[in-house]
Amino acid sequence: QVLEEATDTLRERMGDDIHKKVRDFLKVHNKGGQPCPNCGGNITQLNANQRITSYCRKCQPGFLVRN
Repeated sequence: QVLEEATDTLRERMGDDIHKKVRDFLKVHNKGGQPCPNCGGNITQLNANQRITSYCRKCQPGFLVRN
């Protein structure tokens, strides 16, 4: 019962954010438009199917999309 009440309280306070995972250990995740920590180029960010993909076109050539 205590666990159920705690879960309900967290859901009330956090809403949909309760399912988000902290990914601060990833160097470029969710950092679109910012400089790449490796080469200084711009980080490209793509959003598809409610997922975010971030990458550097210089460091990861041929990845997903080329412009």
